[in-house]
Amino acid sequence: MTPLERAYLEVDEALRRYRECVGQEEVAYGPEYERVTFMEYEAPAPDPCAEVFYRLLAAVRAYEAAGGFRGDLDLGAERAQVYRALDRG
Repeated sequence: MTPLERAYLEVDEALRRYRECVGQEEVAYGPEYERVTFMEYEAPAPDPCAEVFYRLLAAVRAYEAAGGFRGDLDLGAERAQVYRALDRG
């Protein structure tokens, strides 16, 4: 397996974990999910999915460092969010 292929698989795994984390939060908070995530964003309280999202960003950066192009990744609904975060640095 090439470093690029390995990096691609790591992005897939990080994306799966992020989606799983968000799904667990949606189940835990139910109809209050949007309000709770807004409060997490506004308050200094830790967001359990933030760390998982940062690992996803790191995986995409590693993929790019290995010679891949982010446009080749299937990030689905999270694509715009990931791109914005990467472009901010």
